[in-house]
Amino acid sequence: SMLESYITPLLMSYVSKYINNIDPSDLNLSVWGGDVVLKNLELKLDVLEQELDLPISFLSGRIHELQLHIPWTALGSEPCV
Repeated sequence: SMLESYITPLLMSYVSKYINNIDPSDLNLSVWGGDVVLKNLELKLDVLEQELDLPISFLSGRIHELQLHIPWTALGSEPCV
């Protein structure tokens, strides 16, 4: 659908900025149900270090599970978390 062709790349642009091994099809298959669960994600350490601007270096970074909830039927009244 036209909405799907807009929303999935938008979500990918936010998530892929920080994650190395994200697959657009993972978002495509799940996002329309309102809940997305992504597992074993590898963080882009250089981006994190640049964004956080802290005097530390990361050696590794993974997210075991990332859950997103998008209330499509109530976007004006429920938060996206």
